[in-house]
Amino acid sequence: MTRLLSFVIVIMILAGAGLLAAQKDKGPQDKPSTGSQGGTFSVLRGEADGHPMIAMIDMGLRNSPDIQQLPFFLSLSTPLISPSSEGLAARSDADSLNAWEDAVDARLRLIGKFAFVGRVTWNGNRELLYYVKDQQTAAEALKKLSEAHSTRPFAFRCNRDEKWDKANFWFNQK
Repeated sequence: MTRLLSFVIVIMILAGAGLLAAQKDKGPQDKPSTGSQGGTFSVLRGEADGHPMIAMIDMGLRNSPDIQQLPFFLSLSTPLISPSSEGLAARSDADSLNAWEDAVDARLRLIGKFAFVGRVTWNGNRELLYYVKDQQTAAEALKKLSEAHSTRPFAFRCNRDEKWDKANFWFNQK
């Protein structure tokens, strides 16, 4: 009986060691990228066309190695519900905006590699900024989300931007 118990314990130890080794072998390339490590977000405030603008941008992506792997800029925009007189989000809209952002993020996680650059609130709209690996897959996933009417209405566009010029606009703000 002791030998059988010892044998079972040895098998369990070997199986556990095998699982740990398999998990350790998975590198970052096996996981979808969701931005810089820990997200180094900066809040930028300014004005455009006479309207105040607030942006939250992940400055940690400035020197990201993901730039080569994520050549498509993805922008999603939704109108604010009852924006303030300055065109910014009201507290009453916060839960709906957060739910929409979470739904978008969840859809993008399903398609693979992407980076969340940030969000911009301006002139009665919220815009989410991403870079994705595959334009077609991202567009299909977001079209399904939009057509499901499970979140707020939104529009999106996805364009090739291999040098991250659109993100660099934000990265170079002070």
